[in-house]
Amino acid sequence: MTNSQKKIIFHSIFGLLLSINALHAQTAKEIEIFNWFDSTIRKENLDINNGVLYTNPYRTIDDNNLYFLGDKFEKGNLTYNGQIYYDNALKYDVYRDILILNPAGTSELIGVSLNTEKVDSFTISNRNFVKIHKEQYNLPEFLTGYYETAKFSDNFIFYIKHSKSIQKKVKDDGAYYYFKDNNHFYLDYKKNLYPINSKNDLINLFPEQKKQINEFYLMNRSIRKSDLNQFMKNLMKYINTSLSNQAK
Repeated sequence: MTNSQKKIIFHSIFGLLLSINALHAQTAKEIEIFNWFDSTIRKENLDINNGVLYTNPYRTIDDNNLYFLGDKFEKGNLTYNGQIYYDNALKYDVYRDILILNPAGTSELIGVSLNTEKVDSFTISNRNFVKIHKEQYNLPEFLTGYYETAKFSDNFIFYIKHSKSIQKKVKDDGAYYYFKDNNHFYLDYKKNLYPINSKNDLINLFPEQKKQINEFYLMNRSIRKSDLNQFMKNLMKYINTSLSNQAK
């Protein structure tokens, strides 16, 4: 019996026990038990370690890089091939849309490129990502990939497609590459997906919220300039709350 089969059987039995004993709310205890099982069969033998060795061919200057939140492995969770793996060392190559795992017990210099087809979701630094297929939405420019998600309700889900553009610079000692954030924003509103490229896109979608949206932009100019991703999340939360209050 393979480790993957053992893990599936264990998860099934444990899920049944949780149901019988009504322990599903004890998330910390659940994670502890899953980690105990993964350690028992040796983490280095788990399916998530069976990937291609990750390499980064791009030489950069200073702290500039192609990663999400920097060139450092962060603790996170992962749903891979239908199974949940907790407390993994992960790093996200935004430019090539690759999730990288630092296998347990190995040097932090070693990374494995996880099979995109098998990764369903992951978290890094408490930021949630899901893999979305372009066939899920009738939007020509929408592409399959990993999207950061913020779900405010079943009918109001915000997505950020993190991406980076690349620029080559030649210096006396060789070629360097510079990466610049080039993110895209989408809103799943009532099961339809809308690209959010400007304030006008939101006003056209929610004309009755025009005053509130304009006020939010005016009052939050500093965070919009310093952290556009957080600004957009805050704005979406604000609009959703406003819509909910309006419906009461």
